[in-house]
Amino acid sequence: MKILRLTTLLDFGGQEKQYLSFTEKPELLKHHYVFAAIGFGGNAEETLRERGFEVHILNQPFAIKNIANIWKVYQLIKKLKPDVVHTAAAEANFHGMIAAKLAGVKTIIGEEVGIPNHSSTAQKVFRQVYRFADRIIGVSQSVKNHLVQIKEIPASKGEVIYNPVSLPRQSPKAASEKFEIVYVGRLEKVKNVETLIRAFANSRPKDAHLTIVGDGREREHLEALSAQLQMQDQITFTGFTSEPSKFLSNADLFILPSYSEGFGIAAAEAMFLKIPVLCSKVGGIPEFVKEGENGWLFDPKNTEELTSKLTEIMAMDASVLLKVGEKGHEEVSQKFTVERYIENIEGFYHHLHHD
Repeated sequence: MKILRLTTLLDFGGQEKQYLSFTEKPELLKHHYVFAAIGFGGNAEETLRERGFEVHILNQPFAIKNIANIWKVYQLIKKLKPDVVHTAAAEANFHGMIAAKLAGVKTIIGEEVGIPNHSSTAQKVFRQVYRFADRIIGVSQSVKNHLVQIKEIPASKGEVIYNPVSLPRQSPKAASEKFEIVYVGRLEKVKNVETLIRAFANSRPKDAHLTIVGDGREREHLEALSAQLQMQDQITFTGFTSEPSKFLSNADLFILPSYSEGFGIAAAEAMFLKIPVLCSKVGGIPEFVKEGENGWLFDPKNTEELTSKLTEIMAMDASVLLKVGEKGHEEVSQKFTVERYIENIEGFYHHLHHD
């Protein structure tokens, strides 16, 4: 089968990371895959090409209101003649599924990569668009449940397929007398890094250090807050890196404080490295982080709770943290390997297309 996987962008991001994990072992793939982006390309585009995959970058303004994108995607589909079109992310779902339906594609699959914050109007729009799809994949049970709850899809149309997680590269742990805490992700309001910084300052961590890996629109504000709280000597902003594992490898604790996460891939990556995780109890995270067993959870709107959890964890014996990290590794190794994802997604394609 020829399968077109269409998304909004092919640069950096969660969907791009899924594609890169999926294709890191091309010898395991049974079908012919073509990748495309409505908007611009970049890092993921280059890596996919290096791995021998056909990639198409349409370089269009990708907002949903740009209805002309439907025609552009339609032309691409008619040229490629795929058996399956699998779209992912809001703009690609909207334009791609309509185009695939108009082009007469037999099997159409959409994928919701997060918890959508749709207005009532947007819900009505996607409710109609999703009728063109044979199935809608949610990257967690939480995502599927949300789509059903807001009535964008019936339960029978939803399918849960967890993201693949590439094994992060383990680097030697640098010697440090401090308790090392690491956050990896975008510096945007939804990631709630301000609450993390305030909780870290409130915990009065004399022998702890926080590394914030990533970049975004909130960086200047967060650096100013760090200085205002007189924590600049204990908080380091690294900026963006394509290899966050070199910072993760030094961590005694990984924290993901987001207000919303469809899956929580950064937490899963830390768990693959046997690093204990402290995460907000939102989206798909509680589906693999179990409180007090292989990690800890907190309410992202409750700074006091995060402060308390941080203080408690930093005081724990190293052997306790080691055990939690090992249990986390066991959990993600059973659920999120690239091999398991390939088996799940290719079986799903085969079943739908030949049903």
